[in-house]
Amino acid sequence: MEILVISPEAGRWQTPSPLATAVNRMTDAFARAGANAVTCSPFYKSNLVDLYSYQCVFKGVEKLQGKPFEIWKSLKDPFHTYIYNEEYFERPFVYGPPNAVPYGDNHLRFAFLASAALTYAKETGFQCKAILGHEWGGAMAGALTHTVYKEDFADVPFFFTVHNITYDFHVLSSEIEAMGLPRENYNMDGYEFWGKVSLLKAGIFFARKVLFPSPGYCDAMINTNLSGGLSGFLSHNRDKLEGIQFGVSYQVWDFNINDNLPIKEAKRKAKEVLARHLEMECCDKPILYVHLDEESGNTSETLATILSNIAKEGVFIIVGAAEQSQEWNYYHDVAKQYQGIMAIIPLVAGAESVNNLRAVLAGSDILFAANLKEPSTSIILKALAAGTLPLTGRRVGVASLLDDYCPETSGMANAFLVDDANAPDQMLARLQDALHVYREETADWDKAVVNAYSGFHYEWDRTIAKYLLTLGESGL
Repeated sequence: MEILVISPEAGRWQTPSPLATAVNRMTDAFARAGANAVTCSPFYKSNLVDLYSYQCVFKGVEKLQGKPFEIWKSLKDPFHTYIYNEEYFERPFVYGPPNAVPYGDNHLRFAFLASAALTYAKETGFQCKAILGHEWGGAMAGALTHTVYKEDFADVPFFFTVHNITYDFHVLSSEIEAMGLPRENYNMDGYEFWGKVSLLKAGIFFARKVLFPSPGYCDAMINTNLSGGLSGFLSHNRDKLEGIQFGVSYQVWDFNINDNLPIKEAKRKAKEVLARHLEMECCDKPILYVHLDEESGNTSETLATILSNIAKEGVFIIVGAAEQSQEWNYYHDVAKQYQGIMAIIPLVAGAESVNNLRAVLAGSDILFAANLKEPSTSIILKALAAGTLPLTGRRVGVASLLDDYCPETSGMANAFLVDDANAPDQMLARLQDALHVYREETADWDKAVVNAYSGFHYEWDRTIAKYLLTLGESGL
């Protein structure tokens, strides 16, 4: 199957963003599945690794704005195609300076990206059977197949992946024609949003299917207030919406992949390594890990509410937080009150962050994950890959695919779930249940760890298999 993929972020970046990482993993998985996916993203020279390994392989002029573009590729990076235009992509930031106003012409920059990708596909004879856009930066391709590129792509279905509903870009309606949007669809059932144009709504409106990164997140778009003011629009388009769980790379997150020890022994050794790293005696206690990053939602508040109760349960608590963040400052002081049973570790960037998180998950027994904001809840998948059981809510991202522990179904269990992960009392009561199983029902606990580690194996290949199935069921 030939698929044209358009994303504002992708490729071999020096420090990949979460979006770029997800698109990269999907691109690799498409290739392993035998699909011919051409992933087009901007050529951000300042972001790429091995810049001098790239060369220009094509030059053209796109039809929407009549601007020239270049296609760059590298033998070291065969699955990625980069689109370059000096005016639009020779900038220090992808969307604009951090914590500042985004570039005012972002709508033109990413409409150009889609237009150039479509021109490249047409001029090189790439007969794509589907077009897949990522986030609002890849949304305009769907509209352009109905306007500027109607002659060549009118029959090619557009699929749209919304990685996070909170990200959008709004512009004045005077820019409609400049983006290649049909003005007749500028209304509340189309791409209008509070008197402006929403690129996210445009992507959803013109999509055959709208794909979210987990079933739980997709469900939340309709049934909760997470949808950023789009709940009515999404409900109107509910038949388009589908949640396909994003995977994780087990080559990265399986701490036991090389040693291939029985998981109980591997966990014991990992706990000893973690104890030496922390320089604390914790091997004789169940270890509870709490990961507090930008996607941790209300986890910090929930933990703080019941921390004194947890401290009485004979557990060792590890909190991971970015240094100098509010969470770091608070829990750093709290840890002094709970000396010997609590540690706080810094969350760092880059490859070191992966190594550190993998080690702490491997040495932990339970992941305390309350009302997470992360759409794919990959932290739960990473915990499962480490044989660490998540304590989380039934409506949190991947949780709808997990098996909750109860004595009657202990042979299948891989998690401890609550109805409302935002409710401290429920999280505390379920933690107490988990600790009871850990101490008194050790056979059940050991089986749940095995289920988490080897029974629930959600690679990116599973994600892409479901993507391809969805594309096929949608008329390809």
